[in-house]
Amino acid sequence: MPEEVKAIYAYTPRVKLERVTELPTLVSYIEGRTGFNKGAIMAMLSEFSNALVFFGRSGHPVRLPDMGIFAPRIDKNGRFGINFKMDKHLKSELNTEGTFTGEVVNRDMIGKSVEEMVERWNTDHPDDKIKIKEK
Repeated sequence: MPEEVKAIYAYTPRVKLERVTELPTLVSYIEGRTGFNKGAIMAMLSEFSNALVFFGRSGHPVRLPDMGIFAPRIDKNGRFGINFKMDKHLKSELNTEGTFTGEVVNRDMIGKSVEEMVERWNTDHPDDKIKIKEK
């Protein structure tokens, strides 16, 4: 593994994840926006999960408009799972400028090259410098 990976791992911008939003909070949020009651929302979410299993087992991706596609996959060991491909609308909404309220770690490194990340690593770690390999 190239040494540059240390710098990339250390300085790549990433979202600082907060506490996971659990079912009761999600249900309360949906309830407040739709007027559906808690029981109906919980039943719908449970059935959505069951639908992903049902259609996934038969090789059918499931598309939710404005959300994305949930597609069955298999790994090299024969284990099945679900891949999610985000819809363009959802991606666009998430990327509306000025609306993100969370924290971005290494925000100052957005758009920086691997060489710039290595340069920062070398500045921050003078006793563990990384040499950039010539291309």
